[in-house]
Amino acid sequence: MHDFIIINQEEVSTVINMDDVIEADEKAYSLKCDHKAELFPIVTHRFENGGEFDIKSGSMEGAGVFGMKLVSAFADNDKLNLPRLMGTILVFDSSTGMLKGMMDGSLITNMRTGAAGAVGCKYLARPESEVLLLVGTGAQGPVLIDATLRVMHNIKKILVCNPHTPQKVETFVEKLKEQINCDITIEAILDIEQATRSADIILTAVPSREGVIDSDWVKPGTHLSCIGSDMEGKQELEVSLMGRAKVFCDDLNQVIKIGECEKAVKQGILIPENITEIGDVILGKATGRDNNQQITIFDSTGIGLQDLMVASKVTDVALSKGIGTKMKI
Repeated sequence: MHDFIIINQEEVSTVINMDDVIEADEKAYSLKCDHKAELFPIVTHRFENGGEFDIKSGSMEGAGVFGMKLVSAFADNDKLNLPRLMGTILVFDSSTGMLKGMMDGSLITNMRTGAAGAVGCKYLARPESEVLLLVGTGAQGPVLIDATLRVMHNIKKILVCNPHTPQKVETFVEKLKEQINCDITIEAILDIEQATRSADIILTAVPSREGVIDSDWVKPGTHLSCIGSDMEGKQELEVSLMGRAKVFCDDLNQVIKIGECEKAVKQGILIPENITEIGDVILGKATGRDNNQQITIFDSTGIGLQDLMVASKVTDVALSKGIGTKMKI
């Protein structure tokens, strides 16, 4: 038998903050592009009732761990007053193969996804950017905003728009004002074209299957971090915009199958050789934005290495602070 630690969602929230998660995301991207981490094939199964089960896994020799995240998503759980998304992360020691930690993955997934959008902004947006547009009013929105404000220090206005459910925008903005404790102006806006034309940075987080942002609306110099296209067929941007922009991603093989890049590659608007992994930019192996007029896009589909890096950090901190429940197996 050997010891491992179990960490619940509340305990996860006490040992890690968004700054830690942004750092962990950057580390995950860097190790991948430095050939010190490896993604394993994703396992996915869809049930007849519409539920979905996924396994994202990988190895991070650069961090001394390997592991997996098991996620299930059942939309009808709302009717049962249960969460739609549930996740469990397992972290193993790569030198011994022993289980180190088991923890709730819901909060980690939410935080590392928001942090990813911020990493895209940090390395690709113009530092002087002032107007931030959030497209989407789901649970991911406040996390994206929080993370982005930690890396973009000149934001003066936040616009919120959701063309799919415009009736939710006002309520969302009121709650966001309570959550974001700063002097930045936050406005609800129904006209997505108007919002897009005025934005310096655009964060998209909508479960769309056709572009909600037209290419003609995006002004030169804009950066877009897109996190909604996490499944085959999903799309948040008009495909032609991919041909105008310099495009970056978390994992090239993944984004051309299930990301914002998928349809653009299939239609020949974008070739894979012109897509740069963000880890190479972080490491200085590739350039980010070339000039202030260039449009940049970060296609973040989410990779298991992000979960694993954050979970490894959570495990180490929890053990050092005596947080969590030690078990034997």
